[in-house]
Amino acid sequence: MREVDEIHVWIGIGLVGSLLLGIALMPLRSVTSASNLAFVFLAFTIVVAELGGRAAALAAAVASALSLDFFLTEPYFRFTIEKPSDIVAFLSLAGCGLIAAAFGKRRGRWTEIARSAGDDLDLVRVLVWQLRAGAPLDETLDMLRQSFRLRAMTLRDPDGRILAAAHPGVPTLPIPTTELDPDRLVAFGNREGRIPIGSKGLRLPITGGRLRLRGDAGGVALDLWAADGGELEAHEIRALSIAASVLALEFSHRRAA
Repeated sequence: MREVDEIHVWIGIGLVGSLLLGIALMPLRSVTSASNLAFVFLAFTIVVAELGGRAAALAAAVASALSLDFFLTEPYFRFTIEKPSDIVAFLSLAGCGLIAAAFGKRRGRWTEIARSAGDDLDLVRVLVWQLRAGAPLDETLDMLRQSFRLRAMTLRDPDGRILAAAHPGVPTLPIPTTELDPDRLVAFGNREGRIPIGSKGLRLPITGGRLRLRGDAGGVALDLWAADGGELEAHEIRALSIAASVLALEFSHRRAA
């Protein structure tokens, strides 16, 4: 199931579940006050927030407050409240539900970060495996190009000769003149200047950028060209920097051999 579909499912669970919960608790409205029954809705909202994320938790919080009002507070089956204690219960449930939704967003973000970190580790693992197996550098470079959604990548030796290239359907590209910081992939020396950040992450220079893999002017260079609209998120920047370092080590190894 795709992530978007899963979110929609949990939104539905939050809406329908709150309605059914209000109906199920109707026999108890003559036994205890609505303020006590509000805790059941709150527990339900917390569960939805934990499993379904922020959007589903928001839906559950709003639907739970309305369900409590409609089914369990006097006058019944109307969206009005007469007793001050029921008003407090309604507002408390709505507020606590929104807090649970906020924490659901935080949990969802950390889950996304953990998933992205796992994908990055898998990518580096595949890169190392391919290089150990003696895979052609062109093939390895194209794997990286696709993984980071780049237009083209070129690996050059200290003399500027092309060691490997990955630019399918793209004619030979000129050597980039922009040096990239190996840690942040922004223009080298741009510590205080404007960083090209888009809606999703870092934008590489339109004309391409050169990444020195050994830290000196005579080192191996990895030239990168971004695809149209392509941006790199923070975790992708770290993964690409690590992958570039692995390529540099592999080049040194093969040259020594």
